[in-house]
Amino acid sequence: MTVDEALLFLESVVQAEQLNDIQELVFRQAWEGRSYPEIAKTAGYDAEYIKLVGFQLWQLLSRVFGEKVNKSNVQSVLRRKAPQMQVVTAPSNSTSIDDSRNTEADRSDTTTHWVTVEGSTANKCQDWAEAMDVSDFYGRAEELALLEQWIVRDRCRLVMVLGMGGIGKTAISVKIAKRIQEHFDYVIWRSLRNAPPMLDLLADLIEFLSKHNETVFSDTVEGRISQLLGYLRASRCLLVIDNAESILRSGDRTGGYREGYEGYGQLLSCLAETPHKSTLVLTSREKPKELATQEGETLPVRSLQLPGLSTEAGKKIFQDKGAFSGSESEWKALIEHYAGNPLALKMVAPVIRDLFDSSLSNFLELLNQVTLIFDDIRNLLDRQFNRLSALEKELMYCVAINREPVSFLEVQKDLVIELSPTELLETFASLGRRSLIKKTTGGFTQQPVVMEYITEQLIEQICQEIITAKIDLFKNHPLIKARAKDYVRDTQSRLILNPITKRLLSCFESQRSLENQLNLILTYLRGKPARETGYAAGNVINLLRQIQTDLSGWDFSNLTVWQAYLPDANLH
Repeated sequence: MTVDEALLFLESVVQAEQLNDIQELVFRQAWEGRSYPEIAKTAGYDAEYIKLVGFQLWQLLSRVFGEKVNKSNVQSVLRRKAPQMQVVTAPSNSTSIDDSRNTEADRSDTTTHWVTVEGSTANKCQDWAEAMDVSDFYGRAEELALLEQWIVRDRCRLVMVLGMGGIGKTAISVKIAKRIQEHFDYVIWRSLRNAPPMLDLLADLIEFLSKHNETVFSDTVEGRISQLLGYLRASRCLLVIDNAESILRSGDRTGGYREGYEGYGQLLSCLAETPHKSTLVLTSREKPKELATQEGETLPVRSLQLPGLSTEAGKKIFQDKGAFSGSESEWKALIEHYAGNPLALKMVAPVIRDLFDSSLSNFLELLNQVTLIFDDIRNLLDRQFNRLSALEKELMYCVAINREPVSFLEVQKDLVIELSPTELLETFASLGRRSLIKKTTGGFTQQPVVMEYITEQLIEQICQEIITAKIDLFKNHPLIKARAKDYVRDTQSRLILNPITKRLLSCFESQRSLENQLNLILTYLRGKPARETGYAAGNVINLLRQIQTDLSGWDFSNLTVWQAYLPDANLH
């Protein structure tokens, strides 16, 4: 008897006293032989709380079976009781999701889940294509338990796994499919990385589900979707589609499709709205627009925003690379810096091992002094950043410059471009769905590695604009904020203003040449409306002060000056 079969059996006999999520988590891991401290550590709960949940769980099962049940004997009790009890099971939440889904075919399917207790076999039909190896998989116990509940118990039609690049969407899609495969007649895993045409994907799915018996396909998207639905209704199928962002349009915050790929929207809408007894798991960095209005906590369409790994799971990645030295606080600081992103942690581990003598302390000391983005991580973030709209990029720069969480109203006030509150909210929501910003009690901010990347992009762009005297970001954003807290302004000077001046001085023949270029920009700005010049004049003054230019002879008349930091400067 597997743990999934045990849970389905319990679901049928516990009836009114259904297990809650934490009880199910404890049951699963206790079944696998883990101790309460191990369960607490993996799931992020207090050990005493997990012990209490376990005590209440065994009391409940003891009442149900009329004999003492505990962590040690639960497997033997259930194996002995299951053959003695004739039970017809159905997913506990199926009616709450959608009554129309309980067709005769659905009911006949649900009655066999636990009945095959000892005789459950692997799927007869599976196609894993290029699915990755997940033998090395880190953490994610809660996320896997939630996905299993949605797919197996709640029988959702469509489940989205969302998150930024490298966060582990592909890995968890394979892991959950492998974990629950016995509940499905067919399992097929496909990637959209190379953006296959819609008709080709549908033909591929239909051919597999028909066991290669169906080779004549409709010429239309609608016809092939109808063919596919026939198989999804006839059998319990698990479809996993990875990398859905490949078919979405770059620079579109609404989740629209690339030209020629609109048929994917029809497919997703149909699988979300139409009753069938299968499940599509879809991974993406962005949410397709059709599904935003379809999902809900008790609806047959749901989404999981995949968070970063815990400190403990992150440490296991490093342990696979070698022996590292660091205190608990240093481990926590390092993994939080990279937002628990598994790919980023895999990239940085060999760097710390080979260049910093495996010392977290040595690496963090440098990390606290400079912006440090490795090429592999930069490439990962490049792909994400380049998909953003111009407005999304503006907000990313704004949040990065502030360094600390910034409120909605402060962002609205800081922006030079005129934007309605609705547009601003929608843009923040889009960035949140892409996991590029996060909302805290203090406002909007970014994960440290994302903020470092955006800061680097800002520095490169500002330098290029000053060299060419074609300004855009230079007038849209302040390089430092004069009224910020002293330590925030110092950080802005150290991480933004100082790198810009150093890079500019290396590009111009002399400091005087740079001063002449900045004066040229001031001449261009003079007499123009404030909305047209924005922060440019203030940025020029801050740059001149950074290179210790004597401002007493400079002419700043007929200029709009915003966010210039002038504690001791003499201007004319």
